[in-house]
Amino acid sequence: MGRVAFLFAGQGAQVPGMAGDVAHLPKVKKLFDLADGIRPGIVDKMLSGTQEELNRTLLTQPTMFLADLAYAYAKEEEFGAPECVCGFSVGEVPALCFAGALSEKDAFSAIVKRAELMEAYTQRVQGCMIAVVKLPRDQVEALCDGVSSHPANYNGALQTVVACRASAEQEFTEKVKAAGGRAMKLRVSGMFHCPELAPEAEEFEKYLRTLEFGSPRMDVYANLTAKPYEGDFASTLAMQMRSPVRFTETVAAMKTRGIDTFVEVGPGKVLTGLVQRG
Repeated sequence: MGRVAFLFAGQGAQVPGMAGDVAHLPKVKKLFDLADGIRPGIVDKMLSGTQEELNRTLLTQPTMFLADLAYAYAKEEEFGAPECVCGFSVGEVPALCFAGALSEKDAFSAIVKRAELMEAYTQRVQGCMIAVVKLPRDQVEALCDGVSSHPANYNGALQTVVACRASAEQEFTEKVKAAGGRAMKLRVSGMFHCPELAPEAEEFEKYLRTLEFGSPRMDVYANLTAKPYEGDFASTLAMQMRSPVRFTETVAAMKTRGIDTFVEVGPGKVLTGLVQRG
C-alpha cells in the first residue's frame, strides 16, 4: 500500500467510548491494565465517560494517549509497522511510545504529569483555542498582534489554530470575521502551545529528565521542529507545550521523503482530513 506514516490524534478528537472497538486485543488489554494500575478508573472513564468529562484536560490527555496507542497497535496488526510517525500535540507522547522511545509505563506516567500541569495552568490562565479558516497564516499572525493571542497550530494553508486569552476572545473573533475569515472555538479547556505555558513546560522537562528515553524503531517527527527527533528528547517534548504545532511542515517533510499513505490512529479523521486539504 505504499510508504506509510501513522498520525496520532490530538486533544479535541476525544469522544465517549473511543477505543472500545479494539479493547479486546491482547496488547491493548495489557496497556489498559497498566494504565488502570497507575490511574485507577481511567479506562472506564474513557469508555463510559461523557463528552463533557472527556473535554477536561485532566481526562482528555491520558484517555487520548490510551486511545491513540490502542488504535496504533490495531493498525500495525492490519498494515504492518509504518516507516515513520508523528503525533499532533498530546499525540506526540503515544507516538514516541509506539516507536519505542519510551516504555508504556513511563509514557503514560508522563502524560498524566503533563495533564496535571496543564490542568493547573488552565486555572492560572483562562483562555481558549480558536480555529481560523479561509485566511493565510501570515494574515492570522498579523491579526494576533495587539490582541492577547498566539498562533498555536499550523494545520494547513488556510487553517491556523490560535491560542487566545478569554478576555480577548470576542475581539479576536470579530477581527477574523472582519478580515473575511471564519472562527470556530475548539473543544478544549484552555489556550495551549503558547508562551504562557513556559513555567509548566519547564516543570515538565524536569520530570521528563527522570525517565529513560531509548532509540526509536522508526522516525518520530517532532511538532517543535517538523523533523525527526534527535538528541535531547526531553527538551524537545517539553518545549512543544509552549510552541506552535508545525503540522503542515511535518506532512510536507514526510511527503518529501516519499510517504504516500497517511493512517490516522485515534478517534476520528481530523488529521487525515488536514492532509487531504493540504
